[in-house]
Amino acid sequence: MTTKATRAVGVDIGGTGIKGALVDLEGGNLLSDRVKVPTPAGAEPDDVLGAVKRL
Repeated sequence: MTTKATRAVGVDIGGTGIKGALVDLEGGNLLSDRVKVPTPAGAEPDDVLGAVKRL
């Protein structure tokens, strides 16, 4: 499948925080403010997925 998308949601899953922002795929620049939520204790997959959904 080919896409002509020029924007995407970027997500960074780290040990202390999960961050997300809208990204310009052509220039690599952030198009929105970065949003951060804490990484859940234990970082179990379902808990991390829940945190990503909150973003």
